[in-house]
Amino acid sequence: MSDKEIVESIRFGNHQPPRYTKSETGQLVTPEFLAFVQQALSGKLNESQTAELDPQVRALAEELSVIHLPEWHDEVGRKRAEPTVTSIKQATRVAEYLVQRGVRMHPELEEVRWAPTPGGQPGAFDIGIHITKDENGQWPTPDVEEFYDFQQIEVRHQDDGTWTATHPRGLAFAAATRTEAYAGIVEALRARIDEVRRREERQQHDE
Repeated sequence: MSDKEIVESIRFGNHQPPRYTKSETGQLVTPEFLAFVQQALSGKLNESQTAELDPQVRALAEELSVIHLPEWHDEVGRKRAEPTVTSIKQATRVAEYLVQRGVRMHPELEEVRWAPTPGGQPGAFDIGIHITKDENGQWPTPDVEEFYDFQQIEVRHQDDGTWTATHPRGLAFAAATRTEAYAGIVEALRARIDEVRRREERQQHDE
């Protein structure tokens, strides 16, 4: 009989494969990954993870957790990339390191600022809009119609013969004809604009 002690037993016969679920975009992801994405979409880090952080680290980490990049152009003005959203999974760790390297958030040096789409999708599904200071050095509040610009509507013919009109703010409308699809998305945009304006009026009244 062996005098070796068994410290851990591992069974392989009943190995369970990882569970998957579908994201909103139809991708198969693990629940753990989906939970991280949902946290990133909120644009905020977990309070319990950041409560004890240095304020400079916390500010930088929150910026890195969800990064909204504007449309990208080259030196002669040609578009190289559409607006996009990315994130850094270890945002807190990266921020702590960068602060140690001398990186700091300086609001007075801020040249561009991201604003979320009113009534739009959260976080990584929202391209939002980037704004610059006005002639008085103030950050303007974009009008809702700047977000829901009708000129950004795209109408495409589908393989099944239908037409689908889409807008980058997360709206879509399908119909039998191109005209009906376009009219449908226009009505959806108008409804969203009216909804946002009513909400803004209620907020102003409450204040």
